[in-house]
Amino acid sequence: MENDLFRTIFNETARLNIPAVVIGGLALPAYNVARLTLDIDICIRVTSQDVLNQFINALKENDISTLQNPKIDQDLFTVFGKHSEAKIWLKPCDAFSWDDKMVKRMQVYIVNVHVLAIEDFILTKLARGDRSSTDIDDIIQLLIANKDNIDREYLHYRLRWMDLLSDFNEILKKSKIDLGNFN
Repeated sequence: MENDLFRTIFNETARLNIPAVVIGGLALPAYNVARLTLDIDICIRVTSQDVLNQFINALKENDISTLQNPKIDQDLFTVFGKHSEAKIWLKPCDAFSWDDKMVKRMQVYIVNVHVLAIEDFILTKLARGDRSSTDIDDIIQLLIANKDNIDREYLHYRLRWMDLLSDFNEILKKSKIDLGNFN
């Protein structure tokens, strides 16, 4: 999973005190699910253009650059360096932005690398505007592998927050996964 680009990005976010998580397929092993992926997707929580600029400058000092001019109101930008590339997302999902609950529930994956709480990660897969069959399969695998570790109350809260409770219940029904009552 790790490469020099990945490690440098997380070292710089830690140094700058910027909350950051690995997202997408690379995050799945943190939740006991494996899927082959080559994409590096990292989400950072920056609260101002100044902080974003500091991050970009720190990457430049490490020979990592972007061809874009990232702005705080964009969804993502791509960085290149250290024989690789990564997408840097400014929102954990195209449907919603960061909030304090997500930051407080982030979990350590490996040194300096964090992931969202599993409930929030499931929500990012479910809330995607371009939700695919791979996203649905990821959700099912996450539920199977973590059935006893999911905070059902928090997941229910998040599903209601994004009005995705019926979508989630449909997945449970079709996959025959019993997580109890989610109505």
